[in-house]
Amino acid sequence: MTMKSTTDQVSALQEALEVKMVDVGVEKENTDALIKIVGEQSLEAQKEADAAAIQEEETIVLSNEAKAEKAKAEAELSEAIPAMERATEAVNCLEVKSIQELKALTSPPAQCVEVAKAVLILKQGEKRNHGWPNGQKMMGNPKKFIEEVKAFDGDNIDEWRLDALKPLLA
Repeated sequence: MTMKSTTDQVSALQEALEVKMVDVGVEKENTDALIKIVGEQSLEAQKEADAAAIQEEETIVLSNEAKAEKAKAEAELSEAIPAMERATEAVNCLEVKSIQELKALTSPPAQCVEVAKAVLILKQGEKRNHGWPNGQKMMGNPKKFIEEVKAFDGDNIDEWRLDALKPLLA
């Protein structure tokens, strides 16, 4: 090999190197742009992950509150079911003759007055007049009264009526 051919080869290699360096520069710019895009997307993904974590915490809190409310409702229901069964038994044993005797009393026992008051609140929505005379009036037709009591929908009672009954139930 001659010096000229070596010089020519070196020149050709330098030209090829310069072309490759331009290509490397272009690739470096493309890589930098891609790194910037990936970085922005990673930042957005992190923000979304943070928002999702916050939402997950809120969901867990709501879920725990719902579970506590469900447990409370189930406890109340477990107390109410036996009371409803006793009430059904009591209603089923009502007789026209017994109602006639009860409404004829001028001064009934306090418990009878309280039961009449509760029935006035539940059945007629009576808010103020819970006196015995109004209870007697309510039982005016014993047969019809018993039918109405048996037909009463104990599953759909207004909240204010339940609140009004609390002192009687205590």
